[in-house]
Amino acid sequence: MTTFQVIAIILGITAVLAVVNYRFFQLPESIGMMAMALFLSMGLLAFGHFFPAIIKPFLHTVKGFDFSYFVLEIALPFLIFAGAFGIDTRLLSRERVPVLVFATLGILISTFMVGILSFLILPMTGLEVPLKHCLLFGALISPTDPIAVLAILKQSGIGQDLEMDIEGESLLNDGVAVVVFLSLFSLSGGADIAGETPHPSQQGWIGVLTLFGREVLGGLGLGSLAGVMGRRSLKGNTPVMLDILTTLALVLVTYALAGAFHVSGPLAMVAMGLIMSYRMAETEKGATEQEPIVIFWNALDEIFNAVLFVLLGFVMLTLADDFTWSFLGAGLLMIPVVLIARAGSLLLTVPMTTLHGGSPHRNTVLLTWGGLRGGISVALALSLEPKMSGDLIAYLTYVIVVFSIIVQGLSIRTLVRRLGI
Repeated sequence: MTTFQVIAIILGITAVLAVVNYRFFQLPESIGMMAMALFLSMGLLAFGHFFPAIIKPFLHTVKGFDFSYFVLEIALPFLIFAGAFGIDTRLLSRERVPVLVFATLGILISTFMVGILSFLILPMTGLEVPLKHCLLFGALISPTDPIAVLAILKQSGIGQDLEMDIEGESLLNDGVAVVVFLSLFSLSGGADIAGETPHPSQQGWIGVLTLFGREVLGGLGLGSLAGVMGRRSLKGNTPVMLDILTTLALVLVTYALAGAFHVSGPLAMVAMGLIMSYRMAETEKGATEQEPIVIFWNALDEIFNAVLFVLLGFVMLTLADDFTWSFLGAGLLMIPVVLIARAGSLLLTVPMTTLHGGSPHRNTVLLTWGGLRGGISVALALSLEPKMSGDLIAYLTYVIVVFSIIVQGLSIRTLVRRLGI
């Protein structure tokens, strides 16, 4: 199949599943679409056993699709910028302490807790995984994805501050987690996602810390520079089409420059989006002028998310050939490990924030169960090389993400009601 045909099939399936969910199931969009895509992929596998000639071309196309590249290189810059551009910067500023603590220190604590616990527990299933590979697993599974749960939480009537903590944390921790992952990836001696092999001098802890600093500071600096340029472009009475074109170009060019300079593209998108969002909040543009550009980025955000969650449902097709029951058992065993690590990181960080007052235990329970995992975790897992236990970690990650989105996502509203938040 040609690239155009693949894109057409993906968008077609996404549109059909979105309509079916809206008309018949009324599930939260991302949860419903992923669940339907998951069941559809299982049906295709079963159908392929009886009619291989019919289904084989489609399965071949799906298995050849580079999900990791699509998420990390195409969808991620748009998703992160759209999230940052649409955020309430004044409310984020008020909640900056818990957001920063959860997205930085929380990610590091969770990474090491998951890594150490999985290193100790996986041998019980007969799977021996080196500690550095377990830490890689901890880094990629720690970032949270708010897409599936935020709409539910808004309907549940939780406070704006807590809602912003969840949204702001997930916005920042994607970039932080990618940097932590790449640092550990370098320490493991693998070719990076761009295909370059780290220099031997960069594979020690000093090299890792240098890489971490360069990625973080360089990404934030590049994004801030692009954000200032974007702010200037939004001044005055420029046509809406020009505003949209400018922001679109800035996202693509800045992310490409981040890759060329080996700094964090996700953090660059966060910095640029927040600076430009603050400009919009200053009301230098009237509401009438703001509306089209905001609608454009909201629509782009929802379209990419819809496609991403449908593709998540089909990732199972790419993993089916390497399936073993031990992998599935290990994945189920890792679900409580990830939840425990999430709870542990919150118990250590919540006392550092304003959330320690009021109902800290209820807030911790909600933040733990509401910390869903999403596409970026699967994309990072699929980017691992076989020598880094890539096949096993991909299975572990996929099992956790499916459980997280479907089980946790569908039960979050009931939890909010029972907690009385």
